[in-house]
Amino acid sequence: MKIKKTFKKIITNFDAVITGATLTLCVVIANLNVFMRYFLNHPLQWNDEVVTGLFVWTVFIGSAYAYRKHAHLGVDIVVNLMHGKTKAIVQDIISILELLVLVMLTVISAQYVYNLIYVRGVYKPYVSDILRFPKWWIGIAVPIGFGLSTIYSVYFLLTDRLHIIKRKPKPEEDSGYQVEGGNF
Repeated sequence: MKIKKTFKKIITNFDAVITGATLTLCVVIANLNVFMRYFLNHPLQWNDEVVTGLFVWTVFIGSAYAYRKHAHLGVDIVVNLMHGKTKAIVQDIISILELLVLVMLTVISAQYVYNLIYVRGVYKPYVSDILRFPKWWIGIAVPIGFGLSTIYSVYFLLTDRLHIIKRKPKPEEDSGYQVEGGNF
C-alpha cells in the first residue's frame, strides 16, 4: 500500500522529479568538472554540452511545475485595484490571453524541434559537437514544458475561472503553529 502511494506521488509530481533530478545532475557534473580541472588537471570535455542540456530540461520542465504550483511572479497591482465584476472579467481575459500565448509558444517550439530533426523535409538530425547526440534530445524539453503549462492553463481556466470542473477539497495540513485566526 505504501509503495502504491509513493508511486502515485512520483507520477503526480513527475515534473518536479524531472526538475530535481536534472538540477542535481547539473550541480554534480559541474562540480566534478571543477575538481577534474583544478585538482587533476584533466577537465571533462563533454561537461558544457551535458550541463547545458540538463539545464534546459531544468528550466522548461521546472517552469511548468512552477506554473502548476502558481509559483511564478506576477504583477497584479492594477487587477487588485478593481472590484466585483470588472475584476472577474479582467482576470478571465488575462487567463485566456495567457492560454493563447502558451499555445503559440508550444507550437513554435515544436516547429523548432521538428527543424532540429528534419532539414528541408529530409531526416537529418543536428548533432552536438563533442558527444554527437541529437540536439532534439535537448530541444524537446521546450515544447514539453510549454505543453505542460498549456495543459495546466486549460485546467485552471476550467476550474478557477469558468467553474466547469470542481476541484476536490484538500485536507488542511496542520503545521503545528497555532496563530489567532488559523494555522501559521
